[in-house]
Amino acid sequence: MYNQIVYGSLLHLNELKKQNIDPSSVDLVKVKGFKRIFNQLPSWRKVNGIKKAVMNIETDENAWFNALVIRNLDEEYIQELDHREMGYDRLTLNDGSVTLYHDGSVLKNCIVYKGKEDKQSNEILPNPDYFTICKDGAKCHGKEFFEDYKKTTYQNTLTGNIELI
Repeated sequence: MYNQIVYGSLLHLNELKKQNIDPSSVDLVKVKGFKRIFNQLPSWRKVNGIKKAVMNIETDENAWFNALVIRNLDEEYIQELDHREMGYDRLTLNDGSVTLYHDGSVLKNCIVYKGKEDKQSNEILPNPDYFTICKDGAKCHGKEFFEDYKKTTYQNTLTGNIELI
């Protein structure tokens, strides 16, 4: 069984429901070793122009981001996710890198999807509709979670740098 970390649109309770995930079956977590950034070219949300970025994570040993964990997913479900997340690679997270918000306990057997290198760009900005879904999703989980989301989510500056959203 796997514990899937979700950090973008699936933060939103309505998006979880669309994927037949019971919102009561998720927990709030912190994930160490990665930075969350809007720099992924979309696979499904086709948009023209530069405002088309969807969420991604990049390896950064000094960073962390907050997310949800969907617990106890079987291999069949993971195979379906691999198709849905076709612009991403599934990674197994190191034990100790995911902790629960409420008590700091460590979760094991966690996976996360990280954008494929050839689907990333530092010349795009967030897709406005997707950006709102993610932001409103973070708000669904309380003030502390939302404040952490704002402190751990980045976007491109279009000058080769990144900045907090």
